[in-house]
Amino acid sequence: MADSSQLKTISAMSCRGFRFLACAMFLLSSALSAQNLPAGTTLEARLSGASGSHISHRGDPIEATIIAPVSIHGRILVPQGSKLLGSITNATAIGLGLKHSTASITFGFHTLELPDGATVPVNTLVVEVDTAKEHVDELGTVRGIHPIASLSSNLAFYAVPLLLVDPTIGAPIWGVKSVIAPSANPEIRFPAGTELILQLSTGITVPPPETDLLVPTITLSPGDLTEIEQLVKNSAQRAYMGSRPSDIVNVLFIGSRGQMDRAFHASGWSQANRKSPISLCRMYLALTKRYGYPRAPMNTLTLNGAPSAFVQQKSLDTVQKRHHVRLWQYPRRTNIWLGAAAEDVGFRFELTHWTHSTDPNIDSERAKIVNDLAFTGCVNAAVLMPRTSADLVQDPNAEYHILTDGDIAVVRLNDCIHPNVMAGVGDTSTIHQRGRVVRSMTAFRDDLVRSNIAFTTYNTLRLLAKHKPEPATSHIRSVNGAPRGLDWLAPMAPLQNLPGQ
Repeated sequence: MADSSQLKTISAMSCRGFRFLACAMFLLSSALSAQNLPAGTTLEARLSGASGSHISHRGDPIEATIIAPVSIHGRILVPQGSKLLGSITNATAIGLGLKHSTASITFGFHTLELPDGATVPVNTLVVEVDTAKEHVDELGTVRGIHPIASLSSNLAFYAVPLLLVDPTIGAPIWGVKSVIAPSANPEIRFPAGTELILQLSTGITVPPPETDLLVPTITLSPGDLTEIEQLVKNSAQRAYMGSRPSDIVNVLFIGSRGQMDRAFHASGWSQANRKSPISLCRMYLALTKRYGYPRAPMNTLTLNGAPSAFVQQKSLDTVQKRHHVRLWQYPRRTNIWLGAAAEDVGFRFELTHWTHSTDPNIDSERAKIVNDLAFTGCVNAAVLMPRTSADLVQDPNAEYHILTDGDIAVVRLNDCIHPNVMAGVGDTSTIHQRGRVVRSMTAFRDDLVRSNIAFTTYNTLRLLAKHKPEPATSHIRSVNGAPRGLDWLAPMAPLQNLPGQ
């Protein structure tokens, strides 16, 4: 039998071993609870303040809010409301266009701040400014529009010589040109609320959250799901433009019109205007001056023979690109709305008129809407419901195919009385502008400088030298090679396996 000293020694060794094992298990559990986000992970963020090529300077601090959750296997690692902190690393105004052919700005985010206060150093690369006329190069620099790429500059090319040679003829022509084709501003002007799509340049380790960020299993009751399934089966699932099939229904809302209006408004969406002489004039000016029209009218589509009740859309600084969803009230149901969501990504010529080209990945737009409304806190429940319908069968001879998994997002809204409002919504402040007379004189000066034959020829050659032919699939756009997803939504069990069935 061991004596007392041996027992004490064994006991001490056992305690040290236990502490070592406990420490090892704690470290292991901490390592397992932390999660890695690989390089290339997408972050969708919304700028908190205004920026631009003529108002921003190198070193200016910037902040953006994450508006779409980043998740792995249903576990949210970067929740909505997280912050990206950084600074402007470059801002170049175009000025007269003698030194720089386009304006540019570069955003450098270096810190990710989670809602619980934890911070993670990050390296990010901007890959797109959402629904913007500007483009982003391979280095992540945002490039402005070219000063000669507008109707105004084309007309000015012919009007300026007349103005200089014979002012009596040139002045009236210039006045008409200023009315029908005013000059576009080639500087970059991003208001608060501008949305950026970024990519992690290097992988990061996200610390474990203080609370479990698994999305709560909040879903519709089995009875509600069965009823919704029957409603979907009894309705057309594709809208029509005249006799031609058009957008596919991919979202269904349960809520009042007031709840929907409040939720969409809080997330930065605007209701489209009806077509009228005034709205068409605004559309024309937006096209010629190359700025945004957040309430631009849309073509009428019908579902079950009825036109949409209203349209919500979201855009930045061009009428060529926008997120949009047409909504129809379900017959004899005041709180059921069917929506066809798609994203306009440019213009194309069709038959005898110009129309928008849409992103074929409509699942990406479905996710955009659900993520935006979830940010506001106005969503009580959401689920992706499988469905079958002849309207989902694609015509193999169709010129433009639609890519979808066929599911419909079912979203139940709450009263949305005090929503979480996205940055920039309701902000009446604008980027400071000089007076109208000064702006007119500046535009006149710039046209004189930029519209002479030497400047136009020089910049046209520079533009052509930089132009790269687009691949055949360039009209199919996505976020970092894949459409937006809804991985954070709890998967829906087949209806026949739901409890109570």
